[in-house]
Amino acid sequence: MHFRYLLSACFAVFAGALCSAPALASDLGSQHQGRLNTLSRQVPLPAGQWTVVGHATNQLVSGAPGAFGTIQNTILARKVDGRVDGLIEINVNRLPVDNGWGSASACNAKDGLATVAFYKTGVDGFCLFVQPTELGAPNAPGPQAWQTARPVLHEGASPPTALWLTVGFRVSDRRDVLDVRYHFDPSQLNLQPVPLQDWKLEAVLKAPDRYAAVNQLTSWGGLAAGLVQDGFWNSLSEQTASAALPNPWEVAVPADAANAPPPTAATGRVSATARVDALDKLLASGAISAADHAAYLKAINDESAKPPPNPDDYYRLLGFKVISFNFFRVSVDYILAFVVTVDSLISGYITATIVATHSVAQVFNDMWWDNYIATQANSNTVDFVYIGSQAEGVS
Repeated sequence: MHFRYLLSACFAVFAGALCSAPALASDLGSQHQGRLNTLSRQVPLPAGQWTVVGHATNQLVSGAPGAFGTIQNTILARKVDGRVDGLIEINVNRLPVDNGWGSASACNAKDGLATVAFYKTGVDGFCLFVQPTELGAPNAPGPQAWQTARPVLHEGASPPTALWLTVGFRVSDRRDVLDVRYHFDPSQLNLQPVPLQDWKLEAVLKAPDRYAAVNQLTSWGGLAAGLVQDGFWNSLSEQTASAALPNPWEVAVPADAANAPPPTAATGRVSATARVDALDKLLASGAISAADHAAYLKAINDESAKPPPNPDDYYRLLGFKVISFNFFRVSVDYILAFVVTVDSLISGYITATIVATHSVAQVFNDMWWDNYIATQANSNTVDFVYIGSQAEGVS
């Protein structure tokens, strides 16, 4: 009799433990606040209730899938007033590797709205990027998990915005990777819908509202970066993990960045006018003396002082070196041919044949090296199928 009561009590405790177990990240419909735990990694969540609306295995679009194994893809959505205003796209590896995960192509995009490489080595790295993502169309492409998540986006009374703004992070070490992308409805940043071409870098630099929004998202990304990295190491403290991230539109942007007009020229060496203005401010604040101000001002206005060489100077000098070397080489070829043949016409033909042969060989050599360098660069890029991506997985 006592044994029966003991067995019943144990069963009740076990059943209660099962009922009180926290929802797993893989459970569709499970709700999370503050953070999401997935495969020994933690993903910080902005404020609000986030629901898992998609979960499946993802594919690689670059790299060797046999070397990287399977990828777990989870998509969360947040609803406000019956409308989805945020999505989070998470990719993590199920199996560790031993030679790193390369970098995401978005981390190396030369035309990205904002890109920050916190660190990068041959086997690990951590980057932040801001980019537009077309995901609001009813047939917007994406990974397998997106097939169950996409209908949730269209459940509201009004259709979603076609183009969203994404703050993405890619952090990896020799064994594991965490690729997390936070997608936000631009209407939350008081932006009107515009076509994709208006989110190209050149167009954004000319539009104060979109330029300010990129600054806002980048500032938010800088705030979230430390938590994302701690979450990758599964080291978010309970106090930190329970406190949700603020939304990007709730983050204060530094006054200098918020009030600065969009740049009208490419970033490069600071102009003399800007340097004089900076000196005047330092003098007015008392940071430098009048004598120092005069000395610096003289150096700025010194026409004889040459600026340090830049990449354009290097390539211009390299061109001169190539021309001078080829002239010297052709002269030596002609002289040697003339010494052997003692005939200027034949020596000219021989020299021309040598120059043509060398030129063709150099073209093929350059083509081989360009292909090799491109292959090496691509081999260090590992991308998955993302929301809004047309690419198919490799097999």
